[in-house]
Amino acid sequence: MSAVEDKHAEEIINMEEEKNISQDPISLEELDASDIDDEDGDLILEQKVTINNEVAMKRITEEFKLKDLPWIEIMSVTSSEPIELEDVHDDLKRELAFYQQALEAAKIGREKVKAAGVPFSRPDDFFAEMVKSDEHMEKIRQRLLDETAAVKASEDAKRQRELKKFGKKVQVEKLQERQKKKSEDMEKIKMLKRKRKGAEDFSTDDFDIELDGGNDDKSNKKGKRGLSNRDKKNSKYGFGGKKRYAKSNTAESSADVGGFNPQKNKAPFKGQAKRPGKAKRAANRGRK
Repeated sequence: MSAVEDKHAEEIINMEEEKNISQDPISLEELDASDIDDEDGDLILEQKVTINNEVAMKRITEEFKLKDLPWIEIMSVTSSEPIELEDVHDDLKRELAFYQQALEAAKIGREKVKAAGVPFSRPDDFFAEMVKSDEHMEKIRQRLLDETAAVKASEDAKRQRELKKFGKKVQVEKLQERQKKKSEDMEKIKMLKRKRKGAEDFSTDDFDIELDGGNDDKSNKKGKRGLSNRDKKNSKYGFGGKKRYAKSNTAESSADVGGFNPQKNKAPFKGQAKRPGKAKRAANRGRK
């Protein structure tokens, strides 16, 4: 029973579709060439009738046309020549024709406005007041400046953070390098101490310091050094002797006690000097 019911439902749907097609005729303008080529002959073709009654349209236009009004109230301009194009699908020529027509209409309208005596050009001394007040514009300007300053400050802070991170990274690398070098030096010192004590597990390849005759290269380099400027001047002008520590004591001067007199500080005490007399004091005042 279900198969029969399904078949009956399909027949009903097909009948409804055919009914809809018959109720909605299709015009020739809405069909392609492949659709018109019907082999079965069941397609209903219907041509729409278009009406272009110019006489009726002109009559109706004359009925609602505003008459006996000055041109300035209507401002209607008709071009002197109609637009005629060989190829309406040529965008460049079509737009150029529109531009020329609009330019001609603007020139005609300008002359008619001047003839009507209606001013339409802005005078030279015209002052157009702004919609917003100066205080409001100053607030907007200050807000823009604040936003710009905030953006700049944010960029500076970001750059400083990046530099700080980079500086910390470099500092950590330097500290690690110093610590590594310090550890290597301490290890070499420990190995040197073990070598001096006669440790057997020491390898000479791990430490590159020569114990015997280690300063021979330095002494040879010093011996090969040429005369300095001081030596050249001494050979030319003579050496006047060492000036530094000239007045300092030496071993010989410290041991020389020939000028020491033990009786010098043992002279008898003569007592306090007596006050001169009155006459002598007066004479002394006269000398002053």
